Amino acid sequence: MTLAKPIDQHKREGTYRPDRHSDRLALSPSDLTEPDWSTVIGDGPGADKVKADASDIWSRIVPALSAATRITDAQREVVVSFCTAQARMWEAERFISRDGLLVVGANNVLVKNPATTVVNTYAGILRAARVELGLSPSAAARITVTALSEDDGMDDVWD
Repeated sequence: MTLAKPIDQHKREGTYRPDRHSDRLALSPSDLTEPDWSTVIGDGPGADKVKADASDIWSRIVPALSAATRITDAQREVVVSFCTAQARMWEAERFISRDGLLVVGANNVLVKNPATTVVNTYAGILRAARVELGLSPSAAARITVTALSEDDGMDDVWD
């Protein structure tokens, strides 16, 4: 899967063609606003730790994403989903560490800890979000980022 070049990169390289490149959605760059994690995650047992984890993940990845991909506030929901999924996965991992991979189920029979199912579910969500955001090494290698030259002003990038 090859990621398409941004339109402004085509313009800088002289490869822009209106018949091929004008149909793309172009969003103006803007700062991502961190959500109120209480409204995203809610309250309940362990919620404060999950909120703190999600906020920590947000503060670590958003500056890099903003600089590298020009992600906008209009696209922030995938970042919110990523942060929430990672925080929930860590919560499930804490349950597994506390209770073990096997727990006593009905009839005193050992069964797989239900938290392992949660980990597997969130692993899939995270895998997809990492590709979308360019956070895995292979996805990051496919993203083309070009620095603006001194002649390129941000005023005309979105024209």
